[in-house]
Amino acid sequence: MFSQNMIIRDGEYTKTIYTMIKEERFQDAINTLNTIPESSTTRAGLSLLGHCYYQMQDYIEAANCYEHLINLVPDVQEYRLYYSQSLFQAGLFDEAQKIIATGLDSPELKEKVLQLQSAIAYGNEDYTAAQSLLLQRQDGNGQEASTKNDEGCLLYQANMYEDALQRYVSALQAGGFNPHVAYNAALCHYRRKENSQALNYIAEIVERGIRNHPELGVGAQAETEGGARSVGNPPALAASGLAQAFNLKAAIEYQEGNVEGAREALTDLPPRSEPELDPVTLHNMALTDPTGGGAGLRRLAFLLELGPPTCPPETFANLLLLCCKHEMYDTAADILAEHTHLTYKYLSPYLYDLLDALITAQSTPEEAEQKLGTLASSIGGRLRSLAAKVQECRSATDQNALRMALREYEGALESYLPVAMARAWIPWRMDDFQGAEREFRASAEFCSETPSWRLHAAHVLFMRGDRYKEAAAFYEPIVRQNYDDILSIPASVLANLCVAYIMTSQNEEAEELMRKVERAEERKGNATGQCLHLCIVNLVIGTLYCAKNNYEFGLSRIAHALDGGSGARLCADTWIHVKRCVLGLLTGMAKQTIVLPSIALQETLNFLRACEAYGITIPSVLTGPLEDSGEQPPTIGLEARKLRALLLRLMEYK
Repeated sequence: MFSQNMIIRDGEYTKTIYTMIKEERFQDAINTLNTIPESSTTRAGLSLLGHCYYQMQDYIEAANCYEHLINLVPDVQEYRLYYSQSLFQAGLFDEAQKIIATGLDSPELKEKVLQLQSAIAYGNEDYTAAQSLLLQRQDGNGQEASTKNDEGCLLYQANMYEDALQRYVSALQAGGFNPHVAYNAALCHYRRKENSQALNYIAEIVERGIRNHPELGVGAQAETEGGARSVGNPPALAASGLAQAFNLKAAIEYQEGNVEGAREALTDLPPRSEPELDPVTLHNMALTDPTGGGAGLRRLAFLLELGPPTCPPETFANLLLLCCKHEMYDTAADILAEHTHLTYKYLSPYLYDLLDALITAQSTPEEAEQKLGTLASSIGGRLRSLAAKVQECRSATDQNALRMALREYEGALESYLPVAMARAWIPWRMDDFQGAEREFRASAEFCSETPSWRLHAAHVLFMRGDRYKEAAAFYEPIVRQNYDDILSIPASVLANLCVAYIMTSQNEEAEELMRKVERAEERKGNATGQCLHLCIVNLVIGTLYCAKNNYEFGLSRIAHALDGGSGARLCADTWIHVKRCVLGLLTGMAKQTIVLPSIALQETLNFLRACEAYGITIPSVLTGPLEDSGEQPPTIGLEARKLRALLLRLMEYK
């Protein structure tokens, strides 16, 4: 018989199997045991199989083995305990509790049974029962660290993060370093917005994990650009706490707005194929997916269908928010209707009211405005009282109280900002920019120093069409703050600022900003056309001149932005600006309100011909994250040919 290219001689099966288990080669041990017919019918074989399946986290198979064992040797209560533990790990809490209730009363197993019962109650969210069972446990026999950790979990669930943190620190002191307890402590710091302390714990977990388990290949995905061989889900990965640590690091980066950093943290995880990923990793990959919203939405929808306890609690809210982000409001409404039982469990009243208003805005904007106004008034009143509390703490020079008050104020402000943005978004989507500006002025009392508020306020002033100077005053600090890394600034900000400069006769400032962007792109290397900052700036400026009926200069600027139509910058995002301007030119020529010199018309024809040749296979429209009609979308080449044909017909018209 062969196992790992090795012949196992008669009489050496026991030695070989136990060696595999000692070396944590549990899958090899399972494969070997399954070739022995007696393994599925004898106590020794079933016990070994159950242990190996449990270590491989195949809890259903482990439960099957232990179920056979309690029928085979009903007097051995350890197997009943292992059976219940396997059911618990598989998420079958009620079934696990039934096994405990039917004859698991050995005094020697009392502490383990109490620990399992409290874990089952915790998993069922019956925290009162979990607390009661916890009080019955003894701290002797090295159980102090475990008890402290479980106390911390109950306190954490009650949002008492400071008390929970104290328990976790006590557990680490009593039992030595444990990556899972250290992760719990890091999680408390994260909830308290003490990210630097959380990252210290994460760094220690990762350092020990790399040192103790080099076989897990931490960082191998980044080094091989995703081509590393999967390590699966060995017991070492579960014991190391690496998956939890990297996911928490990703959450911290994501919360701080560094999506790329969050992706890098997930890339550093031990390499696994997607079916092998744990639910939390799959959830976080959905939020940071670089390919767009479609894959992320599908992953979150898949997790939601799995249901609790497999599905992370944040999945429901994040799926709804992602739908709203991609303007899939009907889908969000359907998800809410289909999962009403999750609404009160996983959505706070604030988040439900906000989502309800966003969905309502699609049919009755007036009602949505009223709902958002009520929500804004409620949070605004709380912000004013918290601001007064902050001032009192400053006067009393109580640093701890001041820290707590500031944390409360920042939390309330985080809740207020999306409401203020939503109130401005309702008139914005109807092109009522004056109404949007009015909403921004109403929220300036609390949000005027918030970077995201200032950015969107600048966009509103820019769209007014007569407030370019004020818009530039909002854009300029954003650009100055990142002037040394100008490509980190959104291209729309740079483009709008250039236009604002041009419209206020500050052409030199606009040219200097464009030269700065051009030099930055040259240093970075733009051979692939992926860096579109200067391209977008030129497109926006070209569109501006076309809107002012200066099509000769505007179209030349657009052609220059796209390398004459034959560069890698030609895509659906940039093509939309081209066809808008060309259609504007065609409309003006048809109405005989625009006359272009022959050389300018010929240059436009050459530009469209280049777009036709290069864009023959490039889709001309942007599709939604879940759009999949099965039909081939129109291409840039086809649309460019039609535009060129129309232009030739108008040029021939006498």
